[in-house]
Amino acid sequence: MNLQRLSLKLGIFAAVIVFSFNVVTAAQTDNRPQVRARVVFTDGTPLVNANIYVLVADRDFDGSGFGNSGGTTQTDSAGYFVETLDGNDDEFYMIGVAYQGRFAKALPFILHKGQPQVHLLLTLDDNGVPADRWNPHQVFTALEGFLEPPPVWVVNPTNGHAYKRIYCSDIMDAMPLATAENAYLVSINDAAEEAWILEVFDRDSFWMGLSDSAEEGQWVWHSGEPVTYTNWAENQQYGGNTEMNDYVISDWGDAWQAVAPGGTHTPFLKAAILESVHTPVKQIRSLSEIGVWAVNPANGHAYKKIRCRSLDDAKDRAAAEGAYLVAINDKAEQEWLLGFFGNHLYWIGLSDAEKEGEWVWQNGERLTYTNWGAKHSFPRSTLSPEKKDSAVMTFIDGQWHAVGPGDLFWRMTKMTILEKADVSENSPTEEK
Repeated sequence: MNLQRLSLKLGIFAAVIVFSFNVVTAAQTDNRPQVRARVVFTDGTPLVNANIYVLVADRDFDGSGFGNSGGTTQTDSAGYFVETLDGNDDEFYMIGVAYQGRFAKALPFILHKGQPQVHLLLTLDDNGVPADRWNPHQVFTALEGFLEPPPVWVVNPTNGHAYKRIYCSDIMDAMPLATAENAYLVSINDAAEEAWILEVFDRDSFWMGLSDSAEEGQWVWHSGEPVTYTNWAENQQYGGNTEMNDYVISDWGDAWQAVAPGGTHTPFLKAAILESVHTPVKQIRSLSEIGVWAVNPANGHAYKKIRCRSLDDAKDRAAAEGAYLVAINDKAEQEWLLGFFGNHLYWIGLSDAEKEGEWVWQNGERLTYTNWGAKHSFPRSTLSPEKKDSAVMTFIDGQWHAVGPGDLFWRMTKMTILEKADVSENSPTEEK
């Protein structure tokens, strides 16, 4: 199958490891490795001789680049199809398929020299999109969202509002999704709010809730709030106002553009940001001290993703901000971290350097929850357990793995999550 490729890549590397169902397998990477996948229903029956949509996503370990390939193919008489990968080093892959509104995906995996194929089993979900809502033109947007952890609400500590980035095909798709969550497309009311949004959502482009579709030239927010702030691009000083350009996007964090759904600026824009004032959050305090952080509404703690050169650099950066490397205390916090920060490699604040086998958090909290990966789901290491005194959270369902100097993930982990636990009162506020 030849897939049309849409990608942003910032680097090419050499040698990687493949995971299939938490078992290390080998795949030949010198002659473009292949994935041989079988698609089945939940009862194990193969999907035979069927046309399916396939999306392959690759992500650099250090978070510096990504790529997506989408296309269609057909399963054979046993339910199999074959997909060729780039075989680049230092990146992991995610693969998903769609068939008549049903979706399936494999765990993220990485490549290693060896066998020429990676073997995957993709099980279609039972609760597919209803036939009257299934739109083949939106399938790849839906698959992109399906491959990532479910998005979560995050709170801006300055105004107490909650925000969520969602996948959507265009603004017409985003508006009912906002309504279904008792929310609205984001309203940006001042420069400080915009700066916070751009920082925590990685300066990506997104649909916002500004429109003049009701009355030409009269811009209003989806929320009904008055327009008190704008950031039009220089060539859009009059709002880019035409009868067609009735909606607004933030264009890679630079400025706002008035656009029409399906216009020249929007074919690859697949995100919108929702805003809500109805999410109960713990009372935030010390606002002037915490900077550009995002707050988990469940525990009132503030978090920030940063890039770092090494584990020591990450610890130094945390100390400089009066924070610590993230401590993950339960499954809910783990899922929130994945939903907000996404599938990557992160240093976490867990270590057994003081006493072998006794893992403790950097901030002194006791270990109440673990998410260790299976023994064979990590790249082979020549280090003894005594040398693996630190831990990373991986892109494989957020599993943790012990690492030491020289390990692949020790070398390739260039991000960490900082946490501040002293930014909230003990009691939650009432819903607004």
